Amino acid sequence: MSIELPIVNGKISTKALTYSNYSTPATFETIEIPATVAPTELLVKVKAASINPVDCILKNLSYTYLGSKKKVLGGDFSGVVIKAGESLEYKEGDEIYGDILSPMKSVGSFSEYVLFDASKATVLHKIPKGMSFSQAAALPIASATGFQSLNQYAGDLEGKNVLILGAGTSVGVNTIQFAKNHFKAANVVVTCSASSALKAKSLGADLIIDYTKGESAKVASTLEFVKENGLFDVIVDCVRDNSFFDITDAVLKNQKDNGAFVRVSGSKVFDYKNPKFSELLPSFRTLKYSFGAKFGCHAKFVEVFLHRDDNYGKVVEKLWNEKKFDIIIDTEYDALTQHKEAFDKVASGKAKGKVVCTF
Repeated sequence: MSIELPIVNGKISTKALTYSNYSTPATFETIEIPATVAPTELLVKVKAASINPVDCILKNLSYTYLGSKKKVLGGDFSGVVIKAGESLEYKEGDEIYGDILSPMKSVGSFSEYVLFDASKATVLHKIPKGMSFSQAAALPIASATGFQSLNQYAGDLEGKNVLILGAGTSVGVNTIQFAKNHFKAANVVVTCSASSALKAKSLGADLIIDYTKGESAKVASTLEFVKENGLFDVIVDCVRDNSFFDITDAVLKNQKDNGAFVRVSGSKVFDYKNPKFSELLPSFRTLKYSFGAKFGCHAKFVEVFLHRDDNYGKVVEKLWNEKKFDIIIDTEYDALTQHKEAFDKVASGKAKGKVVCTF
C-alpha cells in the first residue's frame, strides 16, 4: 500500500485542529511535521479520532500564562501506518488505534497525519479484523481505563461481586463488558439512569440501580443486594459519587479480604464547557476515605491513571472475535466541517456513547 504524502520542503503539510489557549476557538489550520521517522516513531494517516471529556478540560483550562504556543487537540485515534521506525513491530499499511494525548503539546489526534513516539503512547494496538476505524477510535482512553480499573483488584475476580457507579458513561459501559466477559465476575451491579438501563443490561449487568430515584432508594437497593449475595469485592466509581462513602464499609470487603474501591477520572458535577481547576481537586470526603484506607480502616483505595498495558489490546481482540464486546458510538461527525458540533456534544454531557470524528 502506498499513500502519496503532501511533502513540501521536506515537511508534511497536514490540517490539524489547533488552539492557543482557552479563549481561542479550535480551528483547522495547516501545520508542518517531519517527513522522516526516528527508530521509535510512527507516521500515521488518521482515519478517525474520538473525543473524551479530558480533551474539553485541557482546552478550556489552557490559561494564557501557560503559554500561547499552538496545540493540537485530541488523543484517541485510528489510522494507517505510513512509516514506522526501525525498532518497532509495526510496518507500512498496518491499521492501528491508540491514545497519544499530550497535554499542552503540538501533537494530537485531530490531524490528517500524526507523527509520534510509539514508546510513549499509553494505548497502541493493531485494529482487530472486522472492526471499523470509527469503532477502533472509540476505544483507547475510555475502554483501557475500564480494563485497568478492574485490574486493580489484587486477586481473581471470577465468581466475585462487582459494583460499577456510573454505568452510563463510556468508561462504565466498557467496564461492564470486561467484568462479565473477561474477568468472569458472578454479579455485576451498576448504577445508571433509566435511559441507560437497557444498554447496561444488554452488555452484561445483572442488576440495575436507578440513581435518579434518590439517595435512599439507591442505598436500599445496594444493601439489599449485599444481604442476599454478600459483600462486593470491588467498586469502580466512574462518576466520583462521593455519597457512596457513607455506606462503602457496609457493602465492600475490607483490605484483608482484597476489597478495593477504584476511582477513575471524571465527575458528574464537572462543567466541561467552563471547567474550574478546583473541580479537579479531590473532595474532603475523598481525602478522608483515602487517608483512612492507607491505615487499613477501609478497603484499598486506588485512583486510576491510564498507563501502558499491552495485555489490554489482546483482551479486546479476543472478546471482539468472540462477539462478546460491543463498542457504543453516539454520533459520528466529519472532522473538518463538524468538529465544533462534536466537541459541543461531548461538553454537554448528553452523549450516550463515544463521539467520533472521521477524516
